[in-house]
Amino acid sequence: MTAHPLFASLMLPLLLWGVPAAAQEPSSGSGIALGVRGAYGIPLGNIFDDNKVSTFVGNTVAPQVDLAYFLRRQLSLGAYFQYGFAEGVQGIVSNETSGRVLRFGFDVDYHFAPEAFVAPWVGVGMGYEIASVDFRFPQAGESISTVEYKGLEWGHAHFGVDFQLTRSVAVGPYVTATLGQYTKYDALLGGILLPGEDFPGDSRAFHFWIQPGVRVQFRL
Repeated sequence: MTAHPLFASLMLPLLLWGVPAAAQEPSSGSGIALGVRGAYGIPLGNIFDDNKVSTFVGNTVAPQVDLAYFLRRQLSLGAYFQYGFAEGVQGIVSNETSGRVLRFGFDVDYHFAPEAFVAPWVGVGMGYEIASVDFRFPQAGESISTVEYKGLEWGHAHFGVDFQLTRSVAVGPYVTATLGQYTKYDALLGGILLPGEDFPGDSRAFHFWIQPGVRVQFRL
């Protein structure tokens, strides 16, 4: 469980540096920005024990929206929500299983050259993750059962390059890497919701998502 203090220690200096500067320079580029992203998610690691995320959830196509507030031109704080469409369990007929991965949380980003046409940026953050897999049973009248895994995203880091098309619109590629751990699971079997349970401590495992993608950001 060392990931939590690690990412907190990375974000705290940025926050302590940026907030006083924003208070002193209220007109130095502060404002709201809306981001729309599209990413391809590649999972690594396990759900629990030796059960791989890549086998039981699969890759994702993941649109995302995020809302950021620029404390100053270089520093922004934001919240994000991502809905990933997952392949589902591998080795089963594709139309009988599907999945989704929800991620939401907050991050802090630093923009190295906010006034330049080519503007690189980096950021870190934390959040929560929910992965669900649906099983369809055509022989039982399209009955659907769902298994859901939940847990903290202990941290993520991302970096990208914005191309400033106008003062209000930027677009560019980015890559996100996440570190998460599922600690709880629920199941809906034949319309019956089973009580959620926690994974035993010795069964818990870490997993990762690597997500290359493209972001369009609008300064409001």
